[in-house]
Amino acid sequence: MSEGDRFFRRILELVDADPFLPFDIRTSDGRAYFVDSPDFFARSREGDVITYYTPEDDRAVTIRVSQIVSLEVANRPAA
Repeated sequence: MSEGDRFFRRILELVDADPFLPFDIRTSDGRAYFVDSPDFFARSREGDVITYYTPEDDRAVTIRVSQIVSLEVANRPAA
């Protein structure tokens, strides 16, 4: 199993958790995306791309799973 596959599976676990816990996605270019609700998140069938919808301005950000360098459960309340 590749690193990307592991990140994708872990993302699915985090998004589907009950209760949901907010988490952060960090990418290889240094950006951080704060996922505060599973409603702000979509995934591709192939498992190579995720889309994050920013709650501030309803912007869609497409992230290649291969560009994710870390996932971290956040210490903040869910949206």
